[in-house]
Amino acid sequence: MTTTPMIQGRRADSTRRRRRVQKALNEAAKNGTEISVSAIARSAGVDRTFLYRHRDLLAQVHAAASEPHGTPDTAPQVSRASLQTDLANAQGCVVRQTARIHQLENKLSELLGEQAWRQSGLGAPDNIEQLKRRIYRT
Repeated sequence: MTTTPMIQGRRADSTRRRRRVQKALNEAAKNGTEISVSAIARSAGVDRTFLYRHRDLLAQVHAAASEPHGTPDTAPQVSRASLQTDLANAQGCVVRQTARIHQLENKLSELLGEQAWRQSGLGAPDNIEQLKRRIYRT
């Protein structure tokens, strides 16, 4: 079965684009620059949809994005997974601290309210038990 020149041209174009994506991915990993679908597509001069149509390239981009990268001159960078774990831990800490703050605010409000009530003279006297006993006796 013979292929038309148009089909051959499209295949050659696709092959050139695939090579540019591979090169951009390798350079990004080597240089420690951002690895994402948008960044690799921009660096390779292709549209993001090209990567989504070529699942093997997309899988390579996602795999490379989840791995820590660094240059020999710098310390290894953190991975995406470790950053997400750190974020989840920080969010959990914020939730716990917020709950504790609300608890302390409520306690402070109660104590200040009680203190203001007593200082205003409208509050119950301190010796209420004695008054109750006196009422029951009479």
